[in-house]
Amino acid sequence: MLVFAGLSWFLIEGMEAKRPRGVPEAVPVSLTAFAMILILLSSRLRSGAIRRALSSMPGLGVDLPRLIDGYYRGTLISYLVLAAAAALGLLVALFSGIAFYGIVLCAASAAALAMRWPRADDIERIAQGRRSV
Repeated sequence: MLVFAGLSWFLIEGMEAKRPRGVPEAVPVSLTAFAMILILLSSRLRSGAIRRALSSMPGLGVDLPRLIDGYYRGTLISYLVLAAAAALGLLVALFSGIAFYGIVLCAASAAALAMRWPRADDIERIAQGRRSV
């Protein structure tokens, strides 16, 4: 996220890159909306992967290796989607000619990533049913 934010600032402010000619003003707005959808979607994809790893039959025990694999897979997918949202932030900065727009999208992606950062007790709480996924 920091790399994309840094590139946004460096290319627009440092290198004084100008907005490309012929790009409609709706393009940066559309890319921003798509990036925000990706940020929201990252949470849904993560929780979906974790839910698939849990047993669908109440009363059955939790298969811990399967849960850990689902947690890993969900977190990885979530991070990849957030990285794509940050990359779109760079494109928004380039297409709009304003570095701040890209930096804000990268910051939103970084905040979402920080909220999804794996914690040691997450697996235990999910396995015990004390936390929704």
